[in-house]
Amino acid sequence: MKKIFESFYQQIESLAVRYQNAKAVNDKESMEQIRAERNDIDTAIEAHGATFAWLYDFYEDARQRGNEHIDISECYDYRDEATLIKHFRECGIDAFTFSSGWSSAVESAWKFVQNGCTLMGIVEINSKCKTWDGDDYEKRHAYLFKVN
Repeated sequence: MKKIFESFYQQIESLAVRYQNAKAVNDKESMEQIRAERNDIDTAIEAHGATFAWLYDFYEDARQRGNEHIDISECYDYRDEATLIKHFRECGIDAFTFSSGWSSAVESAWKFVQNGCTLMGIVEINSKCKTWDGDDYEKRHAYLFKVN
């Protein structure tokens, strides 16, 4: 399933480059065509179901920030730990990071373990925030989990 995520991601990245090139020369017709192609990709993603689309958003976010794994950082990123892990398994997600700063983060980490994940260690990831000069992402520490 991750290969499907990556395929969609590469298609969207290619469209983004084409769009920027069309925009640079003010080629409105090409820009509209590219928007239509993007809508077609979004429709194809949604056709895989709500869970797939939801996890694809996390995948795209991770790739854009240069992270190797999907990162769960906020409690609103998931309804409950068991359901999240179930969805990861359904979509072939074999590892993820958890970088929540909430006081209940260790409890969530424990629930991930109780639901069959293995805590592999602590890693450094790119956060959602850009550095003050806007060129790089701020670093953040995260638990790395393997989904068994």
